[in-house]
Amino acid sequence: MYEQDFEREYQEFNAAVNLFVNILKFKDRDLVETCEQVLMNLMGSRYTQNIMNAALFQLAESAPDTCQWIWQNFPYLDACITLKEYVVMLAVQKLIGQGFILGQDFSVTSEGELLVNQNARAVLMQSISDADRVFVTEILDAAQQEKTY
Repeated sequence: MYEQDFEREYQEFNAAVNLFVNILKFKDRDLVETCEQVLMNLMGSRYTQNIMNAALFQLAESAPDTCQWIWQNFPYLDACITLKEYVVMLAVQKLIGQGFILGQDFSVTSEGELLVNQNARAVLMQSISDADRVFVTEILDAAQQEKTY
């Protein structure tokens, strides 16, 4: 019984992720916002956030341009905010693990922006997966537009 419930929930989650991936590929702001609201009303905030995060990871691998469009157009969505926090923490851990020094080679602003010097950026980009590279590039490029470290 428990396995059947888990399997059903897993299938429903994957179906929701795949549906959301297909919706996001249209790159229609109104459609994305409507679907996000419907999901929130039906499933709740946390479940919607999990679906959107899974969809973003899938798009980072299969359609990076769509993933970038989402980050650029919906930075205020909970899924994008929490994913950004995760990616910044991942990048900081990678940089420290590579011997870079916080405050010297890179820093994180109070707004959660990641600022890195050129050497740290090059090493970071080589040490992460292709999917993570899509997210890290978006974060670093956005921060570079605001400030240069």
